Amino acid sequence: MTKTISSVGEDALVAAIAGSCSRIAPRLIKGMGDDTSVTVQKSGMALLATTDSLIEGIHFVRAHTTPYLLGRRCLSVSLSDIAAMGGRPLFHLISIAMPPDTPKAFISGLYKGIDACGLEYGSCLAGGNTASLPDRLVISSTVFGEMDKRRVVYRSGARHGDVIYVSGRLGDSALGLKILQEDGPAALTGRYKDAVAKHLNPAPRLALGAELAKGRLASAMMDLSDGLGIDLGRLCEASGAAGRIELAKIPVSPQLTHYAKGGLLGAAAFAAGGGEDYELLFTSPVSRAKGIAAAARRSSTSITPIGIITERKRGRQTVTFLSEDGREVDLPVRGFQHF
Repeated sequence: MTKTISSVGEDALVAAIAGSCSRIAPRLIKGMGDDTSVTVQKSGMALLATTDSLIEGIHFVRAHTTPYLLGRRCLSVSLSDIAAMGGRPLFHLISIAMPPDTPKAFISGLYKGIDACGLEYGSCLAGGNTASLPDRLVISSTVFGEMDKRRVVYRSGARHGDVIYVSGRLGDSALGLKILQEDGPAALTGRYKDAVAKHLNPAPRLALGAELAKGRLASAMMDLSDGLGIDLGRLCEASGAAGRIELAKIPVSPQLTHYAKGGLLGAAAFAAGGGEDYELLFTSPVSRAKGIAAAARRSSTSITPIGIITERKRGRQTVTFLSEDGREVDLPVRGFQHF
């Protein structure tokens, strides 16, 4: 007989979760088992905090992933926010609302993924919450990190003439989601399986973010969660500036180029309107180009300059996209918004 959460009971479930955590952090005085966790903070360091939720039927389909990968993803999306501030992760809280008939093995696999991701990136489980929800699974992750308060990188520092960079390749996550929606579980082993893997198991760019912040190389930074078109608009709004992107410079994978029928511009337009890349979008003065390249090498992360920050003009779009001949291109989709 399959053990379910209701047959195990909440206290036994929490005890099992606590016992599955393989990392003990020296600054975690008390983790699970009291009303709050208790941690030690360092003088002069800013405490970073972020939270995200994954909702079944909106952010994931249970049949399209594994419990382990879902666990990794739920923590990675929050770790990406810490990376965007240039910070170092410390602790995380995980809250789960689930149907009572959820198999215990599913939750065990989920926490194995969370634990493996935390171990890889230096974050320790410090607590959370469990609750019953009749028809779907909802997972919320809260991550705490820290950063020298003088070197935190905000969205608001981009200035006219700064170069716009992105890490990695864009659009694979959106492609992976599209293929999953079309092919279901068969997509996991199909032609676009690498793009599917990028969607299901994103890699937060913590090493690059830390290098950029440590060297004061980025004037503004954020992670790409909702798509380049929307997220660059947010960075520009915060900075009181505008941005101009050359579509042909957006880095895309061979898989996405193939999907777009070999047209690089079509692939780039798809990437610009996709979401959930969890790459870093940042700006930097031209004079820091050598430092940016060195930071990319030290963090083993590819980066690409794709545009420039311009002056904000009334009546003009905050973000413009240009074709290879310099014409403005109106993209039909600029990213994902919940509302």
